Amino acid sequence: MIRLLPYALLIGLLFAVGKEGKEKTKFDVTGVVIGKDGEGLKKVKLTIFNDIGKKIETGKSNKSGEFKFKKMKAGTYRIVGEHKKDGEVVVDFSISRKDVNLKLEFEPDQVNELPVVPVQTQSVSNQVLLPQQREQKNNQQLKFDELFFEYESNLKALETEVDSLKSVVKGYEKGQTMPNISRDILELIKVPDSQHRVELQNGTVVSGELLQESDSTLTLRTQIGTLVLKKEIVVRMNEMERPGPKVVFLGDPFIDYYPDRQIFSGRIQNVGEVRADFVRVIGNLFDQATQNTGMDSVFVKGSRVVYDSNVVADTALEPGQTASYTLTVQLRKGQKTEYHTMDIHWNETR
Repeated sequence: MIRLLPYALLIGLLFAVGKEGKEKTKFDVTGVVIGKDGEGLKKVKLTIFNDIGKKIETGKSNKSGEFKFKKMKAGTYRIVGEHKKDGEVVVDFSISRKDVNLKLEFEPDQVNELPVVPVQTQSVSNQVLLPQQREQKNNQQLKFDELFFEYESNLKALETEVDSLKSVVKGYEKGQTMPNISRDILELIKVPDSQHRVELQNGTVVSGELLQESDSTLTLRTQIGTLVLKKEIVVRMNEMERPGPKVVFLGDPFIDYYPDRQIFSGRIQNVGEVRADFVRVIGNLFDQATQNTGMDSVFVKGSRVVYDSNVVADTALEPGQTASYTLTVQLRKGQKTEYHTMDIHWNETR
């Protein structure tokens, strides 16, 4: 029994050294989601992507806003939190040799408060009285026997003016206002989408739509009619575009591949100068022979707009506004996909 004791001690020492020398390869990622009110936010959809954009883990925060992902490998990741009311938050993090604790915090809404200006009371004697305005009578007219022009001795010139008018001037009415122009009349006015700005040798600038160009002349449609200009008097001609919406993709989309479908997710932005309405992302799948194997589209969630037709929608993007999208395209049965195309459609409602 005494002889076996040294061997037992040696085996225990080797086991302890082997346990200490084994390096940890799986790590835990924990954290908390803070809402705009500064409290833990529950039911936040959490998605972790690796450095090439592939989805690794998914989950949700608990009632205290806390979450935990177990047994993750070392590397660089991105976690995206999505909430129906508070929006979206993105945090990048890395795992090297120890567990990671994260904090996802939604930025609070900015509330612009007007400064409170104290009201100063004054006595009646110190108040400055405004001057009284005289009421102007409407429909002021000259009397029939009064003339609004200066009488001159040249009767022949006066008779010529009267004959040219072919009517008797009875009065002159003041206070005319600008007539109201309805939206229907404004919509009948055709404004070209693109115009050309032509500068002439004498400094005159002509703007209009280029209808025809020959070796010696330019034909332009302008607001005052159609003009034909000789090229010898033209200094330069530039093309101008009317300001409008322009929605683009912010980078390439993340793609999840499945046997029967592909899921695209990413972000878009309106880089134009005008609001884009009913913004829709469209995806198409094709096989090796360029045959369409699947197509679908999805409207993005943007600003809420009430249109003149009483239609209410939240699919508009203001200038500079961004939005996220998730598009699922189903594959046709029995077909394979080799490549895809993405497109964005929108409308411009004035």
